[in-house]
Amino acid sequence: LVQRLSLMLPTYRTFSKVLLENNDCITTNTILRMMVDNLAITKFIYVDHKGEMRLLRHYLFLLDGSLTYLKITDSMNSNVLIIEERERCKREVQHTKEQIMKLSIYEIQHLYIDKLLSKGNWKFKNFSDAGKFSYQDLYETFVIAPNIVAYFVYLSQFAHGLGLYSLETVASKQNVPFLLEVRDMLLRLLINYIYGLFSEYICNNDGFLESVRTKLSRNELERFLELAMNSD
Repeated sequence: LVQRLSLMLPTYRTFSKVLLENNDCITTNTILRMMVDNLAITKFIYVDHKGEMRLLRHYLFLLDGSLTYLKITDSMNSNVLIIEERERCKREVQHTKEQIMKLSIYEIQHLYIDKLLSKGNWKFKNFSDAGKFSYQDLYETFVIAPNIVAYFVYLSQFAHGLGLYSLETVASKQNVPFLLEVRDMLLRLLINYIYGLFSEYICNNDGFLESVRTKLSRNELERFLELAMNSD
C-alpha cells in the first residue's frame, strides 16, 4: 500500500505540468482518469474494508494484475524480458493464491472464493452476489456531486481517443480552473485516506513528510500541506 501511494503522488505533478506548462487538456483528462481510478481502487480496498476482507481484496487485486499480464502477453514469446516477466508473474499468481488460502475466511467461503480466484475479481459485491462493482460505483463512494461522478465516467472517452471530437470545448482556457479544482479535490481525498490509514505512524514519524517531499515540487508540497492542514 505504501508503495502504491508513493507511485500515485507523482501523477499529480505530471497532471499539473501537462495542463499548465504544455496546455494539453486532452492528455490532462486522460491522466485524470488514471488518477481517479487509482484513488477509487485505494479507497475501495484499503479504506472501505478491514481485516481479512481487506486482505482478500488486496490479494485478488494483485492476482488480477498478474492474470491480465499473462493473458495479454500470451503470444509474445520472442522477447526475453517478457518471457522472464511472465515466469515471475506465474510465481506471483501461485504465491498470491497460497496467501488467500491461508485466510480463515477462505475455509468458510472457499467455494465462492475459488470462483473469484479464476478471474482475480476484487470488485465482487459480497459472497452471495455473483456481480461486481463498476468503477462508477466506486466513484460514487467519494460522496461527491453526481455531475462530477458523471464527468469521471466520461473521462474514458479521452483514454480511448473518442474525446478528441470535443477538442475545441475541452481545450478551452475556461476549463483549466475546473481541472485544477478537481485535482485539489482528489488530492484532499487522498490526504484524508492517508491520514486515516497511517495517522499514528504519521504523528510519530517525520519520515512520512520526507517521503512526500521527494514526490512533489516545492509549490506542490506547500499545496499538499495546506490542504492537509485544512482537511477534516
